[in-house]
Amino acid sequence: MAQDLFRRFSNQPAPRPTTEPGSKPPGEESGPDKAKVKTAVSEGEVMSAIDKVPPMPAVVQSLLKQMGNQQSSTSDFEDLIRQDMVIAGRLLKLVNSPFYNLSNPVASLSQAVTLCGLSSLRALVLASSTANLMNLDLSAYGFAEKGLWKNSFATAALAKAVAQESKAGPQCEEEWFVAALLRDVGMLVLGPFLAKADIKLRADPDRAEIDILRRERQVLGYDHCWVGERIGERWKLPEPLRLCIARHHRIPTDVSASTMRQLAAVRIAERIGYAAGIGLLKDHPFDAHIDGMLIHAAGLNAESFSQLMKRVPAVVSSSEMPL
Repeated sequence: MAQDLFRRFSNQPAPRPTTEPGSKPPGEESGPDKAKVKTAVSEGEVMSAIDKVPPMPAVVQSLLKQMGNQQSSTSDFEDLIRQDMVIAGRLLKLVNSPFYNLSNPVASLSQAVTLCGLSSLRALVLASSTANLMNLDLSAYGFAEKGLWKNSFATAALAKAVAQESKAGPQCEEEWFVAALLRDVGMLVLGPFLAKADIKLRADPDRAEIDILRRERQVLGYDHCWVGERIGERWKLPEPLRLCIARHHRIPTDVSASTMRQLAAVRIAERIGYAAGIGLLKDHPFDAHIDGMLIHAAGLNAESFSQLMKRVPAVVSSSEMPL
């Protein structure tokens, strides 16, 4: 699979990074659009649904504030996790899963930190705390059973691999993992509205791809990036993370080089996941095209992208575990 994917994606030029073809100008990437909407939901309905999304656990909020902080200590991490033994148990389950493929079982948080590293475990805490939330039926979007969770976790693992292959550093490995994991959280709110209206977003046989954000706005008046950003505000997520949730489908030019790189990395990971069909029905509507612009913007070149694609089967396989 890796070589097939690489052949598909690698024959593209690598121009200067800019907005993706067909994207809107900065500031117009996503949001409410009541024009020409047939099945629009009201702002009150959407905001009420956003308010009903379960809050992020206090432990996770504290860890997100530590993300990227090189001064945080192992003891600080352990003290926080011990405040929520459900999260601690899920974390140890993830550490002992094929994701890390450890030779001996890990029985304690201290041992987990020693073997896996503090930044990796902070990201996994977030994953373990969102697994149940993401198990919502989203077949309206073309996801299979538990598909959003499977796709999100695999995409997060792939984003971490992009960081590794592009030599972005441990901090980016953690931040890109989390950004990829949460990128589609807005679908949790819009999915039930689609289902209630008996609308299924699917691939169009007459078109190579569909604009998923435009399609959402056509039928609902809102898209999952705009809604996801609102959820991020409610969860008090760090601003760079909210930006990635809001802009990962249409990368703007009015951002810093580091933000551009993160957005491109998440987009590459997402599209590899789509190409592999992770958590998706066969007629899902998502675009799997990767061009040279994205590769270049993520800090990859032909050689490092080739190495990334060789790793895809192993990364995807290791991310296939229930919680």
